[in-house]
Amino acid sequence: MARPEDVRRLPLPPWTPADLAGTLGVGPVALLDGLTWQGRRVTLVAWAPAARAGSIAEACRAAERVGLPEDAPPLLAAAVGRLDWDGQGRFWIPGSAALFDREGGELWVRGALPAVTVTARSAALTPETGRPSGPPPGAPVSAVTPPSTDVSAAPPEGVGLSAALPPAAGLSHAASSPTATGAAPAAPPATDPATGPVRAVPLWPYRDYAAAVREALAAMGAGSVTKVILSVPFAAPCSLSPLSVYRRLTAGASAGLAFLIHGGPGAEALVGLSPEPLVILEGRRARMHLLAGTRTPDRAAELAASPKDREEHRVAVEQARRDLLAVCIPGSVTVDAFMELERHPGLVHLASRLSGTLRPGATPADLVAACFPAGTVGGIPRAEARALIDRLEPVPRGWYAGAVGAVLPGGDLQLWLTIRSMALHGGTALVRTGAGLVPGSDPAAEWQECMAKAQRALAAAGAALPPPEEVMRHDDAVRA
Repeated sequence: MARPEDVRRLPLPPWTPADLAGTLGVGPVALLDGLTWQGRRVTLVAWAPAARAGSIAEACRAAERVGLPEDAPPLLAAAVGRLDWDGQGRFWIPGSAALFDREGGELWVRGALPAVTVTARSAALTPETGRPSGPPPGAPVSAVTPPSTDVSAAPPEGVGLSAALPPAAGLSHAASSPTATGAAPAAPPATDPATGPVRAVPLWPYRDYAAAVREALAAMGAGSVTKVILSVPFAAPCSLSPLSVYRRLTAGASAGLAFLIHGGPGAEALVGLSPEPLVILEGRRARMHLLAGTRTPDRAAELAASPKDREEHRVAVEQARRDLLAVCIPGSVTVDAFMELERHPGLVHLASRLSGTLRPGATPADLVAACFPAGTVGGIPRAEARALIDRLEPVPRGWYAGAVGAVLPGGDLQLWLTIRSMALHGGTALVRTGAGLVPGSDPAAEWQECMAKAQRALAAAGAALPPPEEVMRHDDAVRA
């Protein structure tokens, strides 16, 4: 329970949320950039877990137990964390939290705030995002002193997937080359320019992926599913710290939810820039923002005219509408925008927005249960698609295609899909991307879409995939 004197309202410091997260080291720590408060985009850094929750309902109850002054942002008491593909929640209530309100020019702090500074190495090698970070050095701050080490340069901890990589994957390098669909890494290589980025490899051979696509299409022909998203995991050696990868991935980004969640010493770190919410709940009004249908920016006109992508998107919107109808007041569910072209870093999507008002008695947990996993990352019907995915994909999804974000006191939700994301563990980066299958889908085209979606995250980790045709021709993959 926080006392009023535990919450402070300060001027914005010269250091950034990422600098604070770096000072906190391996944590546990959560950095969520792109949450909203009073209509403004804000950034939450949370640390020192005081309580844990395994579900949305438990997270709601835990957040309610944190006392805040009436004028304090509710996000300071929010449960932060993730909801995995299997529905297991991994949320925690922070003992301390800091909310950066750039537009308001304020830093709200609950609990103890460590001394923070920006190291020369961090400033030189890991540029901050394009979002403003506060006033220049010299402005009033709560604490600014040098740390003893440069935490941004520390390697990841623990034991991860490196054992699954062949020696060639860990030692050879490939020149950074766009995929056949035109996707190019957004971040500069983190490796020696003379050798280029390390080579990333799929953990699912193309021929096996293509066979799984054909099996999914057969299931559609039999009527058991109408849409399913199959995902491909990609792995690469990574010597960068999670904080460095986060800075590289989010450099220049101005939309979506950027996040870094480190589970503590020896645990994996999740880093991502999610473009799509699972669901946002403010008061009793629920909002969804769907992305289904993808191309690189130079092929936007092709996407807008594609019958396959338009059908995939239409099916996703109808499923989301039914999800909201299951928990909302009849007549309150609306499609606020339909099949618009929306640009994100390196990609363009078809996008739609829906909203509805929760009916009396419906809880935030009911809302999440109605729309999880999202139709844009799972399939339709939900249960049948999920079972098919679990049977066909070679590596369990775990964190992928779940949700990450905050559960606020009072039940408000700000949850985003765990996509365009990666897990860092034991010197390995694991990136996973999917493509939606509908009748008529082509395995080669879906494979190339998965590769295009993976390129930006892999580039942030200092890695690159070879051209799709090379992977498809030579079976350049590691069997899981």
